[in-house]
Amino acid sequence: MSLRLLLVLVILVSISSIAVTFAVTDQTIKRVERNVPFFYTLPEGDIRRVEIDSANGVLAFVLNEDENYWFFEGDDNLPVDSQRWNGVTTLLGGPRSQRTLEASFGDPALYGLDSPNTTVTIGLADGSSVRLFLGNETPDRAGNYAQIEGFPQLVLVSSSWGEVLNGLIDDPPIPQWRYELEVSEVTEIVFIIGPDVVGAFGLDIDTGVWHLCDIPLLGDTPCGGESTVDSSTVMEPLRNFAKPQFIAVQEIGHVSDDVKASYGLTDQSPYATVRYEIQLQQGLRQANQVSITLGDLTPDGTGMYALANEQPDVVVIDAEWGKAVREFFDLPAALTDIQSGEASPAG
Repeated sequence: MSLRLLLVLVILVSISSIAVTFAVTDQTIKRVERNVPFFYTLPEGDIRRVEIDSANGVLAFVLNEDENYWFFEGDDNLPVDSQRWNGVTTLLGGPRSQRTLEASFGDPALYGLDSPNTTVTIGLADGSSVRLFLGNETPDRAGNYAQIEGFPQLVLVSSSWGEVLNGLIDDPPIPQWRYELEVSEVTEIVFIIGPDVVGAFGLDIDTGVWHLCDIPLLGDTPCGGESTVDSSTVMEPLRNFAKPQFIAVQEIGHVSDDVKASYGLTDQSPYATVRYEIQLQQGLRQANQVSITLGDLTPDGTGMYALANEQPDVVVIDAEWGKAVREFFDLPAALTDIQSGEASPAG
């Protein structure tokens, strides 16, 4: 085995330890002799692939070495959310072990290791891999029994280590620009080009009636206006907006304003923000928002560059979807013109 894969499997005597006392239920176990901070160590820079297999599903991540960025395996256009992923490979490089309980043990079923709750496979740069099995929690729920494939030692690791990894399955680290929107929760839509608000719609939550907002908007409260709008007029384009069609990632991470400008993404670009509210309990609502900035078309005309949800990644959206969103910008002005015409006296 490569030196990089040196597994520090060492020994601990803990006859007086309560943890060892309740853990040892298999009479074939041989006790160990020394306390250790890690039960394996791997250079973080050697990790190339991570697969997590748990009761809630299987998910794998791979390192794109050209981009030096992690992606969901099978989708080259879906990078991980950097804030969620930060520290994961460090964690995988060496899970902190409370102690190595036993040098060997006879019946893995006693520890949930015959059918592990979670299996983590770590692929390395030299093509080899390390597989870690997580078994049952200890009676005090402070740790999990664990084992490295191919090694006989029974190890106790902090339960928080497994919680972090299983959390990637339960709540995948999808980038924040890949938004989802429930149209029934939307209460306000605002369109901005350059420094100017060019139109807005607001929903009266009490009546369920949409309003064409008065411009300029006043304060931070949801916009209002005397002109009402037929619900279908707003909801049809909003349903389209709520189903973004991301097709690629052009730039990952923070890039300069000059680079963004090369894609037509500046502070003068069309920008839409949609406010939605979730009712947490009676009388208490949580306000959130999604946003998108529209840039130039891609050279082949099939895509449009964009920024979404105030995230730094320059993404590519489907051009037809982007054009439909751009037409949404013009709807408030068109409705204002229509209503102004209806209000004008006959000539």
